[in-house]
Amino acid sequence: MRIKSTLLGGAALSLVLSLGLGVAAQAQELTTKWKGAPEFSNDDVSFKMRGRLLVDAVFQEVDRSGSLTDFQTRNIRGRQAFIGVEGKLNSKFAYKFEGGFVNGGASSWDDAVIEYKATETTSLLFGNVKVAGLENLTSTRFTEFMDRGPYGDMGVDSYLLGAVVKTNGPDWTVTAAVQGASLNTADVNAACVANIPGGADVAGQGTTCSSKEQMVYTGRASYAPIMTDTDKVHVAASVRYRERGNQAAFAYAIRPLTNFGTSGAYMTSSAIADKDTTIAGEAAWVHGPVSVQAEYADIQYSTFPTAGIRDGHAKVGYLFATWSPTGETRNYDAAKGEFGRTKILNPITAGGTGGFVLGLRYDYADLSDAFTPAKNATNLAGKYKGVTAGVTYYPISYVRFMLNYTDAKIDNPLGVTLGSGRVANSDVNLKQLQLRAQVDF
Repeated sequence: MRIKSTLLGGAALSLVLSLGLGVAAQAQELTTKWKGAPEFSNDDVSFKMRGRLLVDAVFQEVDRSGSLTDFQTRNIRGRQAFIGVEGKLNSKFAYKFEGGFVNGGASSWDDAVIEYKATETTSLLFGNVKVAGLENLTSTRFTEFMDRGPYGDMGVDSYLLGAVVKTNGPDWTVTAAVQGASLNTADVNAACVANIPGGADVAGQGTTCSSKEQMVYTGRASYAPIMTDTDKVHVAASVRYRERGNQAAFAYAIRPLTNFGTSGAYMTSSAIADKDTTIAGEAAWVHGPVSVQAEYADIQYSTFPTAGIRDGHAKVGYLFATWSPTGETRNYDAAKGEFGRTKILNPITAGGTGGFVLGLRYDYADLSDAFTPAKNATNLAGKYKGVTAGVTYYPISYVRFMLNYTDAKIDNPLGVTLGSGRVANSDVNLKQLQLRAQVDF
């Protein structure tokens, strides 16, 4: 059963876990460390509150060719407001729970994980878990740009509910997962059709019933061939296979490096796929204050008879480079195959000026295989290209202010004229300015 929680439930959970920690620590003295918030621990037991607040301003100017209407938009929005807890019950069991509100919508879970540490290097995780994708596995708190863009919309999955096994060495990781839908998704309840006595029986089926959610099988392997004080190199590959079951068909849709608006407003395949296989590659290089990162995914999808579109491929990727003029280096953990929090060298709390990061990014997506004239009124299946420039300022390691400017173009194949006189699949030119204020702990 899926669960939609409120922050009240999260607060109650925090209280229970705090009491549990106190009981476990009765015979020992607690030690306290500061990691954005107090972390209490004794030997194998630990407890820490966690949370984040991201406030965004988004401004867009959209120019659409043909007779479609141009428009402008501005929005001040709560991108994320989350609260949660994390810790260890002993040397074998750990937990992480975090939930809240995204984009002003209903409350939902993000992390909700129970971890069993089978050995020093192998863990089993049960719950809402991310599995693959370098930028996907990098928390929104630590990404170099404000959002993950087309790759995040089309590529590897975000949080899904299931079982995950992870094993690692000092410079490599291997992860495998079997998952369904997100913890925040309602159960799949398909209606059953029973043929009453004496009624028509369709092909001898009698009673038919199907209630199956999607299934997702994912594997990822990462390796760090170079790990020195000044240079770190990351390479990884992942494979994902999905079957939709009785859930909605898979659609491939993008937004222009933002979480604002509806995915697919300007470019989408519509819901066309029964199942798909994604093969993805990752690479990153950190050289002191300079970093380069890229990912690319090829998604081979199989349609169903009523989709009206042939089988095909969806392609998506990005490349970016960042530089810190104040000398900060991105925090890469080879034993996790992930990036973490950047440590600011001269925070303002120590009399410094804080840290700056400058970035330039290119995003690409191709849905051309999904375009057919018969579907042109409902799918905008073309090509996306976007360039983003970003500036981030960190007064301290747990606070940052971001500015991203994106100039993007969507080239949609020209379709027939609709009954309203508008031209379907018109090209789109988009200019977008985004600002963010963020604190986390």
